[in-house]
Amino acid sequence: MGKISLVAVLLLCLLAFANANTFSVTVAVTEDDIDNPQSCQEQIQSQKLNHCRMYISRSHQHFNDELSMVTDDDHEINQAKEHLQQCCQELRNMDTQCRCPALKKMVMQDCGRQGEEAQRMLGKARYIPRMCNIQPTQCSF
Repeated sequence: MGKISLVAVLLLCLLAFANANTFSVTVAVTEDDIDNPQSCQEQIQSQKLNHCRMYISRSHQHFNDELSMVTDDDHEINQAKEHLQQCCQELRNMDTQCRCPALKKMVMQDCGRQGEEAQRMLGKARYIPRMCNIQPTQCSF
């Protein structure tokens, strides 16, 4: 009987200790946090991503698939760098979860690009966040 009481007391102590070390975290999720929220739509419309558009279209013309220059024109190189820097700033002005949807929408709306050309442009847009050293580091589209 004494052993059973001792075991029961130890179990109660263990249970009390376990409950004392337990905590809970409550996370409030709003509709704005899910998929492409209304706030993202507003940010996409207000940002326009003009420098991102210029960077992608110029890099599409002057860079091969590995993003290495195929022209010796220093002016073109400097312009591309400037557009990339400004594009990075445009993206930094947006919420993290809105950046990739904004890049995708910009590419898809730009001159009605479709098919293979759109895929090449999306391929370049996918890595812009990494080049800007911002999150997410790569878009998955």
